[in-house]
Amino acid sequence: MIAEFDEHANWAQVDLKRAKDEGRLVVGLYCGYIPFELIRAAGGIPVSLCGDDQEAIAAAEATLPRNLCPLIKSSYGLAVTDTCPFFHFSDILIGETTCDGKKKTFELLGLLKPTHVMQLPYDRNAPGAGASWLAELRRVAAFMAEHGGVAVTDDALSSEIRVENEIRRKLQRVLAGFRGDVPPLTWQQMLYVRRLHDFLVDRSVYLELLDRLTTVLDGETAVTSETAVTSETLATANPVAMAGPAAVSPRRPRLLITGTPMSPDTNKVMRLAEEAGARVVAHDACSGSKTFDRLADEAGDPWESLARFTLDLPCACMSPNENRLDLLRRTVRDFRVEGVIDVVWQACHTFNVESAVLGGTVRDELGLHYLKIETDYSTADEGQLRTRIEAFVESL
Repeated sequence: MIAEFDEHANWAQVDLKRAKDEGRLVVGLYCGYIPFELIRAAGGIPVSLCGDDQEAIAAAEATLPRNLCPLIKSSYGLAVTDTCPFFHFSDILIGETTCDGKKKTFELLGLLKPTHVMQLPYDRNAPGAGASWLAELRRVAAFMAEHGGVAVTDDALSSEIRVENEIRRKLQRVLAGFRGDVPPLTWQQMLYVRRLHDFLVDRSVYLELLDRLTTVLDGETAVTSETAVTSETLATANPVAMAGPAAVSPRRPRLLITGTPMSPDTNKVMRLAEEAGARVVAHDACSGSKTFDRLADEAGDPWESLARFTLDLPCACMSPNENRLDLLRRTVRDFRVEGVIDVVWQACHTFNVESAVLGGTVRDELGLHYLKIETDYSTADEGQLRTRIEAFVESL
């Protein structure tokens, strides 16, 4: 079942080319602060652009500094070498000022394709922040209309909010399986489920897959630990192909992995944690539950609803970022987390500095074990990471 999500992601570029040939506007983006609902209401197709390829970093370093976030370098390297099909098919790009590295890189990407950068308020509760972000949504709508989109109506925006909320509800249902003692899938598998959302031309396919997945998972929750996969299987199996509960015994330390986003190709910390005998039951990053743990308001003004929903995303670019701590507390409670691993990509200064606040909350307020890992996309540090993670899991 999980393999189907990966298969659809692999074929997404074919669907995207077909839609582009039919005259649809393809909008490339890099961040969850840019609402898919707004792009679809403008007649566009939103696609999250690639940024998880270690091999593309060398090309980026011909222009960008070496001591820059690997996600930014990978994204830029794939763009300048034209090796990301989703970037290739994008008509326009929408960026955002979530960090200094990204906003300066958008200047360079603007030399390749028409690019609009949304000016994100850094304090969501500051006077005028909501009105400023609402104005940014309207500005980007005008940018899309200028480049082949249609004028966004309130009715179209409300309709798109309802559809995206339905996707969020279904993802929440899948996520509920991680609350049990023996979750019916791993978070390595969940990364494939979550990723497909970012490449869809036809969302009905994704909704159908999520319905089928919840049916399968509802049946798996009754499986006992004796019929679960073995520790050897868990350590070596392709996470896409794995089936059955993500457990080798009822008693495995329950972990939350937080921090910067990861993908099925950059999830080495998650993989090493599960190989060490832990059970990752929560992942609250942009690649995890952060973007679908809430619903957008369907009753009020759709523009204001979307502005508030996105502005409340608990990214480390927000200062202060109390929403992230609130999400942490809820996640620890709901998924019975026993330890937290905080993953920070090298040179991601916002998440790196915020780790001091996060770590203090985990240790002092919640009384849980905490491990911070700063790494990049390479495999060079896997031996060291394995030793540290095994010791951390053993301490639990």
